[in-house]
Amino acid sequence: LLKETIYDSLTDIEKQYVEEFMQRLNSTTIFDGKKCLCHNDFSCNHLLLDDENRLCGVIDFGDSGIIDEYCDFIYLLEDSEEEIGVSFGEDILRLYGNIDISKAKEYQDVVEQYYPIETIVYGIKNNRPDFIEKGRRQLRV
Repeated sequence: LLKETIYDSLTDIEKQYVEEFMQRLNSTTIFDGKKCLCHNDFSCNHLLLDDENRLCGVIDFGDSGIIDEYCDFIYLLEDSEEEIGVSFGEDILRLYGNIDISKAKEYQDVVEQYYPIETIVYGIKNNRPDFIEKGRRQLRV
């Protein structure tokens, strides 16, 4: 979609970001794993804790579906003010069981790297120049 629409107007830095991301996407095997039922928005905002900070529930399954096995961990492995921190996500993965933590981290990193491009694509599809510009600014950071 970018190639068909705004690619020629991107700066060299923006084009380099897109090209490097596409090379990474084409060389990774993280999407070749098994698919499973995932919450698909599994973050700290959807965890219910009791008075002793023990997990007692998970809410908001509106985005759930069959997707890559690592999808549920992208927010838990995110290092941001909204989430608890990467070490918490790693602890959850260790408790989860038979999952490759390094592949889950790579999956999270690819999703994070895609976010600016996703923002631009959303802007193009929805005729939102503000999203296109926001995504382009993120490509340059």
